[in-house]
Amino acid sequence: MGKAGRFAAQWASPGPDNPLYRDGSEAVTELMGAFINGLELVRDQRLKSFFGASPDEDKPKQAIYWRSGLTGAALAANLDGMNRLFQASNLGDALPKDERWIADSIEIQLVNGVAAAREASGPATEVLADSKRRAALEHFQLITSSLSNLFGTRLSGAFGLTAGFSSLDGD
Repeated sequence: MGKAGRFAAQWASPGPDNPLYRDGSEAVTELMGAFINGLELVRDQRLKSFFGASPDEDKPKQAIYWRSGLTGAALAANLDGMNRLFQASNLGDALPKDERWIADSIEIQLVNGVAAAREASGPATEVLADSKRRAALEHFQLITSSLSNLFGTRLSGAFGLTAGFSSLDGD
């Protein structure tokens, strides 16, 4: 079994003999951190690094893969990867029935985020100058903020976890 397979097995089987996860809460906390920190990274470092509040504040050469025109594709891939991880984790199945709407909302928002990022494809300077593709970036930003709330407040709360931790803010 490869390293990735061993990690997945350890994550899925917390217990006293597990060197990484002694209980399910530790395993879920670790996964929630990956989603919360990943969304923060995508929104605050990958998107906001080049996408200003107004066109005067844009910095297209700060966009990831700006030379190749793959900024939108990279943003889409980030959320697609999160969606795949969320699906594979089966976190939605662990929720009580009356709270499964949270998982449904997360899945919808992840798919919408991928679509919005794909709409913003092309060289960053062209994307930022095109009102339709710029609007797609604005939509992507709103979706990532909504997802941060869904993961950091709603889903964390449903699992009884404390929200608000981010390893990216120096805590």
